Amino acid sequence: AALAGGVIQINLLVGRQIASFYDGAVAWLNYADRLYQLPLGVVGIAIGVVLLPKLSLTVKNKSNSEGTHLINKATEFALILGLPATAALIIIPLPLISVLFERGAFTAEDSYKTASALMIYGFGLPAFILQKILAPAFFSRGNTQTPFKFALVSMLVNLITSVGLIKYYGFLAPAIGTTLSGWVMTLLLLNGTRKLGYVITFELKKSIIKIGCSTVLMSIFLWYFNI
Repeated sequence: AALAGGVIQINLLVGRQIASFYDGAVAWLNYADRLYQLPLGVVGIAIGVVLLPKLSLTVKNKSNSEGTHLINKATEFALILGLPATAALIIIPLPLISVLFERGAFTAEDSYKTASALMIYGFGLPAFILQKILAPAFFSRGNTQTPFKFALVSMLVNLITSVGLIKYYGFLAPAIGTTLSGWVMTLLLLNGTRKLGYVITFELKKSIIKIGCSTVLMSIFLWYFNI
């Protein structure tokens, strides 16, 4: 359970070790990591903590429909806050980093390098958040083996991607590996929850479309005022 729940942090640790061959890379990845962990902690982890005992109660009462409702509502709420944060991390990473960190020994070059990593992590933020919502579906049933197996696959993808791409993308390869492995883990969890009987309802699909359209509109404004 610890490995399945902390696979993101384990992948980040592996990535930092690989990036340590480049001067300054560990610091750049660390600063980028701290920034995207903010919405992950506030949204994903917080929702997951609240969701687990409620899902456990639905399992005890054998109310799979109520469990589906809980997961769908949690997903909707997470996307309402998570997708706008994702858009900001992807579109305006440099202003975010420069305002927060660019002073003293932290130069404009450091801001650019950190922002590049942050943008890549941003693409994985929705996956990282959804993991915290989907994993409790297994934990509430006492099933820790399935997420553990998914975590092993995710770590393998992260390692292969990070090592394989470092020749071409340098210190950014671990960020790419973390993001890609995050989506692999999420897709495996999503497929697994379907086998447990949880489904994506029509109401959630409508909400996703609305949230997506709103995020696109926000993204246009961010891009326009950033050029």
